[in-house]
Amino acid sequence: MMQNGGPSMMGNMDGMMDMMKRMHGNMMGAGMGSGMMGLGMGGGMMQMFDTDGDGITTPEEMRMQLQAKLSEFDGDGDGSLSITEFEALHSAMIRELMVDRFQHLDADGDGAVTPEEMAALADGMERMQMMRSNMADAPPRPGNGSMMQDK
Repeated sequence: MMQNGGPSMMGNMDGMMDMMKRMHGNMMGAGMGSGMMGLGMGGGMMQMFDTDGDGITTPEEMRMQLQAKLSEFDGDGDGSLSITEFEALHSAMIRELMVDRFQHLDADGDGAVTPEEMAALADGMERMQMMRSNMADAPPRPGNGSMMQDK
């Protein structure tokens, strides 16, 4: 194992980035392919990697932040994270996301999520499904390119 940022550590960082992408793609609100690079993930996990605060996390920002996290949580200084060290890192990273989600659910900001606030999530989903269903059932409108007319 190389210490002090040698080639082995950069390989570990790429592997850690890939693993974080796979583990948290659905939590970040977008696919982890090209969608991750250009989307501002306000309030999400990607926001903690956005070092310049422009709302966009670049791969370089993510590499810098992950390297800093590796150094911070590498308790024994061997340049790698054991499962115990990674568990501490993972817990710290998802805590912010968990708090953001709690605050989103706690609509009145009283520090408690009521059954009504929890149900609001399902109510919103139901409204979205109805809108999609209504759009799918609507007849095509003339002039939108959906039908070709003979001349």
